[in-house]
Amino acid sequence: MPLSFHKQARKAAKYALAAGEQGKYKEMFKMIFSNYRGLKTNEDLPLQYAIELGLDVEKLKRDMNSPKLEALIKEEENQLRNSGLRASVPKFIIGTDNNGTVTAREPVGKRDNPTFSAIIDEELAKLKK
Repeated sequence: MPLSFHKQARKAAKYALAAGEQGKYKEMFKMIFSNYRGLKTNEDLPLQYAIELGLDVEKLKRDMNSPKLEALIKEEENQLRNSGLRASVPKFIIGTDNNGTVTAREPVGKRDNPTFSAIIDEELAKLKK
């Protein structure tokens, strides 16, 4: 969910998704997030990360311009807008109804494994009904 007030966020999101087309989404995401300040002076810094990750840089560049990636970002933005949750990150959305509509559960207080596990168990129990 690229936040609009971060000038480089949308492009960074596309870099991560494009890396995912080559099976390296998590790796690219971690590299971008670990040096997000570097994006302020060089929004194409992820190209260097792509080389470090052994990605096909030309394919990454083509995928960056894919309408599919922009559509995915817009779909996720719309899901968040329609969920009633405020747009902040990180955001954890747990639960959908039987039609796949997000039912928007956020942990209150601690964001640790037991808290998430309890919410997930509650949501799974709903699906079994």
